[in-house]
Amino acid sequence: MPDMLAIISKAVFEKEAAGRAPGEVLPTDRYRSASKHLEPLRAGGRLFLVTVRPPSESLWLVAVLEALRFEDGEWRAAPNRVPITDVTALIPRLRFESGKGIQAAKGALGMSLQTPRTLTAGDVALLEGGPRINLTAHDTRGPLPCLCRHCLPRSGERAESGGMSFLRTRVEAEGRTLFYWLPEELQPDTGRVAEAVQNILVHRLRSTG
Repeated sequence: MPDMLAIISKAVFEKEAAGRAPGEVLPTDRYRSASKHLEPLRAGGRLFLVTVRPPSESLWLVAVLEALRFEDGEWRAAPNRVPITDVTALIPRLRFESGKGIQAAKGALGMSLQTPRTLTAGDVALLEGGPRINLTAHDTRGPLPCLCRHCLPRSGERAESGGMSFLRTRVEAEGRTLFYWLPEELQPDTGRVAEAVQNILVHRLRSTG
């Protein structure tokens, strides 16, 4: 369930986010692209959207889309809650799954990011400003591997129990992460399930905060 990074063009950003600057939230709920490179998101994961701003090629994190689903040629999600952030300083530290990082000549940063890329866990931590808190409780009595922060590294992406296959899934909210097992037969509905779980998580966090 990979997290991915994709770019919003200068023209689209200026049309949809006119006047917005770092610190403000762009409540977008979709990414208009049918790129085959985004297909891994069908199994879950988040989409980190960036744009390149003139005149000095600043790289801004514009939004993070969660609970994604592909409909009518575009990726739809719950409205973004992440504020626009200038992440230019992170460019030399981003590696991506390919391990190649961002290699762009002056004036070509936007062009170099045209192809969506899969983020590593380290990349995600950098873009989020640090690791998120794993809220999943420790549980060794259930039929599936525990997904708490201590057991997570040993859990694997898939598990089986009672003749059924499950996919490791997560939702993010308020700087927290909740991991859970999703029956593989529900994979086509990953986005809708994640949106429902995320809404419950947000409600509980805010009601107890």
